[in-house]
Amino acid sequence: MKSSFIYSALLLLLICTSCNQLSKEEQEFDILMQKIIDVHDEVMPKMGEMSSLIKELETKVDTTAQGQSYAKAQQDVKDAYDFMMSWMSEFSDTFPHQEEDQKVDKEKMSSQMKLLQEEEVKVNKLKDQINASIENAKQILKKS
Repeated sequence: MKSSFIYSALLLLLICTSCNQLSKEEQEFDILMQKIIDVHDEVMPKMGEMSSLIKELETKVDTTAQGQSYAKAQQDVKDAYDFMMSWMSEFSDTFPHQEEDQKVDKEKMSSQMKLLQEEEVKVNKLKDQINASIENAKQILKKS
């Protein structure tokens, strides 16, 4: 009884997945999209830390050489923060949420894949900029 249920469930799963099989291009697109989302999900929690660093650095900015190094570090964090905000906005405009039932023709898929590859470069640059600006700000604040 138990084994017939398992076989029935496996058969049903096989039928469902074979009916909804993605093309190779769609699979590659989904994998790349997930990589991009993973990078976003990695850096998104750092936005609060960035806000805190911006505020903390603000209190130390003045006209001295040290004060100017705080100003530079603060600007780097602000730039990274702004980059994240604009990237998220542009990304959601370029890749709006679509219903999964919508089929995309091969030409549009190719075009979307090219755009997604460009977004992968941007999001990795974004990650590097965020991490570097946070690290730099922390280093400068430790010196004070």
